[in-house]
Amino acid sequence: MNDIEKDFQNILEQNALEKVNDRFYLTKYQTQVLEKNNIPYKSCNSMSELLFLLSDISNEDEFFELEMVAKEIEEFHYYNEHRGMFPRSCCRSIFKFLIV
Repeated sequence: MNDIEKDFQNILEQNALEKVNDRFYLTKYQTQVLEKNNIPYKSCNSMSELLFLLSDISNEDEFFELEMVAKEIEEFHYYNEHRGMFPRSCCRSIFKFLIV
């Protein structure tokens, strides 16, 4: 397996959806960022509750990664609840990788 294939496999693994407490889905990357920032996402009963927890995130640079994850979750929640389809951001990093 060459480096490009390894990178592609890593992107796929990081963007794989995982079920959280049988209530909602997050990517592996999102759960890693939430855990790193001590966000108790596993105790949330819904994606809406998680978004409420994330709504108090400061605009400081140290929280940039967490803010980006919050935006991804918000977009996923919107499309999943209102349109019944996955947002473009779920595959955005894969498409960027393929285009480069």
